Amino acid sequence: MFFFNKVEVYTGFSIDELWKVQDILAREGIKYTYKVIDPSLSWVGPGTKRGNFGSFGMDSKYEKQYVVSVRKKDAEIAKYFINRVLNS
Repeated sequence: MFFFNKVEVYTGFSIDELWKVQDILAREGIKYTYKVIDPSLSWVGPGTKRGNFGSFGMDSKYEKQYVVSVRKKDAEIAKYFINRVLNS
């Protein structure tokens, strides 16, 4: 959609918050992209961290990180709506 012209407006670990953010941005007509970062799936040597070392000691609440980005021109209004929804 937009590669060089984007700003991250939400970063968190809650899938429920991600859904709220997506919902408010869609309702307000703000185009967005999101990505899921899962460090346990990064490659280390012959396999992933989880495959090599298991998941012992990992807090499942913080296993995945969600990042939502919007166009630069929409960043301020997107942050406004996100803060209203998440802080209410």
